[in-house]
Amino acid sequence: MAANESGEYVVLDTKAFDAFLAEKDDLLRRYDDINNRYDAIVSTLLDNWVGQGAMAFYSDAKNVKANISGIYDILKIMCDTLTDCRQVFDECDRSLGDFNRNPESSS
Repeated sequence: MAANESGEYVVLDTKAFDAFLAEKDDLLRRYDDINNRYDAIVSTLLDNWVGQGAMAFYSDAKNVKANISGIYDILKIMCDTLTDCRQVFDECDRSLGDFNRNPESSS
């Protein structure tokens, strides 16, 4: 393993994790915006539409809403998992850094 320009060993490049995690809150906020806009559109349509077509639309809209909610759950799990992975990488990096600085002290 080779050291970088400043003499530090690079064990894992976490730039991609950091870039995603920096956008995580915005991603979840954008999801909430889409979800809220969907609810508003469905509500407006149903407030102004009566009959069998409206009932059929409402049934389909409920199915779409369930799928949208499922997407949020998946998105949240992905974000939480990447956050956890990043913390594990930090712990490993610290441990390996300590070992690289003083390998004789570790048994």
